[in-house]
Amino acid sequence: MSPQQERDDRILAVIRSLREGEVVTYAEIAEDAGFPKMSRLVGHLLATNDDDLAWWRVVNSIGRLVPGHELEQAALLKGEGVTCAGGRVKTARSGRFSRRS
Repeated sequence: MSPQQERDDRILAVIRSLREGEVVTYAEIAEDAGFPKMSRLVGHLLATNDDDLAWWRVVNSIGRLVPGHELEQAALLKGEGVTCAGGRVKTARSGRFSRRS
């Protein structure tokens, strides 16, 4: 396996591990996979991979929904108990945007 394929597989494994209602950022996925500062690669993999990935659980650092897919993403997230408003994630059950006690 090439180093690039191994890197991609590690990033995809982190994406596959996301649970229902969990919302994280591209940068957090890159960091968790061991490749900090490769958040753009995460977005590229989500956009080009044919696997059935939960792309809607990934947003940018301020919670902005994917441009051009905001309505679909918001509906999928709402079905998982995530609150979105103004094209952004406001609260999620877990992850970066979870309510803190």
